[in-house]
Amino acid sequence: MKKQSGAMMRISVEGIASFSGRRPWWVVAGWVLALVAAGALASTMLESALEGGQGPTQVLEYQEAQTLINERFGEIDGAGQQQDVDETGPPSSSEFVLIVSEGPKPGEAAFDEFLAEFGDEIDHAQEEHEVEILIGSFSDYEGQVSQDGTTLLTSVNVHEGSASEFEPLLHVAEEFTRDGYEVYFIGNESIQHVFGELAESDLVTGETIGIAVAIIILAMVFGAVVAAFIPIILAIAAIFTGIGITAIVGQVVELNEFVPNILTMMGLAVGIDYALFILSRYKEERERGREKQDAIEAAGGSAGRAVVFSGLTVVLALLGMLIIPVREFQAFGAGAIIVVFVAVIVGITLLPALIGILGDKVYAVRAPLPLTGGLFIVGAVALTLTAGFGPDVIMVSAGVMLILVVLTVIRKVTNNKWSFGLGTESVTDPDAESGLWNTLTVSVMRRPYMSLIAASVVLLFLAYFYLDLEKGTSGISVLPDEIPAKKGFQTLDEKFGFGSDAPALVAIDGDVGSEPIASALTKLETLIADDAGLQAAQVRIEPSVNLASFTSNIPGDPQNQTALTTIRRLRGELIPEAFAGIPEGSYEAFVGGSSAEVVDSVKVTDEYLPIVFASVLSLSFILLLLAFRSLTISIASILMNLLSVGAAYGLVVLVFQKGFLIDVFGFEQVDQIEFWLPLFMFSILFGLSMDYHVFMLSRIKERYDETGLASESVAFGLRKTASIITGAALIMVAVFGGFALGDIAFFQSMGFGLGAAVLLDATIVRSLLVPSVMRILGQSAWYLPSWLEWIPNISIEGQSPAAASSEKAAEPAPAD
Repeated sequence: MKKQSGAMMRISVEGIASFSGRRPWWVVAGWVLALVAAGALASTMLESALEGGQGPTQVLEYQEAQTLINERFGEIDGAGQQQDVDETGPPSSSEFVLIVSEGPKPGEAAFDEFLAEFGDEIDHAQEEHEVEILIGSFSDYEGQVSQDGTTLLTSVNVHEGSASEFEPLLHVAEEFTRDGYEVYFIGNESIQHVFGELAESDLVTGETIGIAVAIIILAMVFGAVVAAFIPIILAIAAIFTGIGITAIVGQVVELNEFVPNILTMMGLAVGIDYALFILSRYKEERERGREKQDAIEAAGGSAGRAVVFSGLTVVLALLGMLIIPVREFQAFGAGAIIVVFVAVIVGITLLPALIGILGDKVYAVRAPLPLTGGLFIVGAVALTLTAGFGPDVIMVSAGVMLILVVLTVIRKVTNNKWSFGLGTESVTDPDAESGLWNTLTVSVMRRPYMSLIAASVVLLFLAYFYLDLEKGTSGISVLPDEIPAKKGFQTLDEKFGFGSDAPALVAIDGDVGSEPIASALTKLETLIADDAGLQAAQVRIEPSVNLASFTSNIPGDPQNQTALTTIRRLRGELIPEAFAGIPEGSYEAFVGGSSAEVVDSVKVTDEYLPIVFASVLSLSFILLLLAFRSLTISIASILMNLLSVGAAYGLVVLVFQKGFLIDVFGFEQVDQIEFWLPLFMFSILFGLSMDYHVFMLSRIKERYDETGLASESVAFGLRKTASIITGAALIMVAVFGGFALGDIAFFQSMGFGLGAAVLLDATIVRSLLVPSVMRILGQSAWYLPSWLEWIPNISIEGQSPAAASSEKAAEPAPAD
């Protein structure tokens, strides 16, 4: 291969890889300094960078309702009680305290003694842990007793944002759940604390399983222990560096605590995959007989370029999340974009440097025990320090290392028949037409129409279930049954007819003292009381400030589909019916509360769904057109990826909402899917599926440029990339599937949806749909109309191998 001149070498991916391979210690030293800087930034600036909060970035109806009530009535807590406005103090919210007794009843001396002891212990817990959660004293309680006389319901005011400090109060409640008493805290702060704890546990579970399985898959793909650990190390470097960058970005852009979570998940997925793509190409070039440095340059100029363009497609897809005016989406998008960007840089710089240092030792087959133990200790310590992993990772990693040692012994006994080793060992023809993937590809291309129809029918059938999608969010009812918050919710709903401190609020702005509006308010009160989804409302009418408010508790979980339907009915039927005949403009009605917040959030995502789809598809089309200079490929690629995303949507609905095989998977069935999940999955999956697509098409195009034979190039490209893409997909499935094993329903649906989609994409789409479509299109797959010839020729396939002519002669092609 001819070397590029100095200027091109410096700005090309091949040039970057060449420099990294020739000056590896410089590059490694640079990355060590970058990681040290990232650690310093994370320890000093990360906390302040993630204080952006949650919720919409634009004012929605539920916020307008609460703002009106707060401004004109003073601060109103969640139970509809007026509070004194304290301009200097932090905002507060209400927290229910539910006390159930099997013995002494509320009002009896023994019960009052228990309450006094409970209140003293709460005060002591706050002092001991140096936190101030409650506003006021619990001893001043006032409450109501259930109809059976066994349960007292009271409330306390707590500081908003105190969820992270709520642990002492929950411990007190657990300690006092004894001797025939049950004590529960039920409210936004206690529920957020529970979700936060479960989320942290689920993340550790997901990361632990993902890394452990990834090591095994990488060892199977490369047949070497060292090569199996290098992608893991690179992914961790990308994650750690990304967190450092987040600490800086968060000082100027509003981010929140979700960023490290998505950054870790995406960093493991793409970081490992990008390293896998480049390492596999390096191995292939060495098997062709290239020297080490030439193989590094060839891998950088081919797989490295594909990784850069793949990263761009992922970033373009993720940009759609930044369009949505919801902080959670923007946090997801920012975290994912940062780590994908870093993972690309790591792949084209640090990986060639490590190869330059290790050479063919990257694919060392033997795994002496001291080396194995050393890698295990280094990996476990690195994971613990960078991602907060605990003993579970060490135990799982030990098991993985044991498996790797066993595999190594088996290879030794069988004379290294599985080996991909270099040097004195025999090297097979890398382009030989044999194996499962070649057989499958040839079979599909012999019957392209049948394969196309079969794949399309399966994907469209799965996508059909998306039409039954119900959007909402996870409420208390989807928590595991053994969680105290879930038990308290069920008891509250059973004893008092509503499940949480999250009532519906209605604010009527207008001349509420006038006869027509006063009459309408009376009618609205009656309609609310008669509605099965609402309880009788507390009404406050203040003509002096032209405002009336209704506060009505919602039976059951205020975030389930029944509650959301009630809010829509309140807005669309009850209020219009009550105010029928009153001129528009003489009043304004706003519905707020926790349930209304979910309804408004669903509405926002529905409004932005077509905008995000159009933006992502347009940008992806342009990038594909630039990358492959083919109008046909660009359109077909987008259509095929949309099919796989649609099938993933349908699978999520089929399993989680309809309960298909729900017990087999061990998931929690829900009556609604997270409102943010479709947009989130689209951005992530479209990017990741295009990731594989670009890598595969680059090999097809490379072969097509060499031979000019369309069908033979498809067979070659799929055969050379199938095992790598399958391995990369299995790693992503392991990473995403690990999150699906958590306790929270939305983590389950997210992990399952992403994992299932990647698996579908790497099997049905890549193995059946792509080869059949490419075979049917033939030469027209690379069609570019003359009026688009002005498009720059940006090649991502790299230069042809030196042995192109011999490869062409060695590989017979199917009839074109």
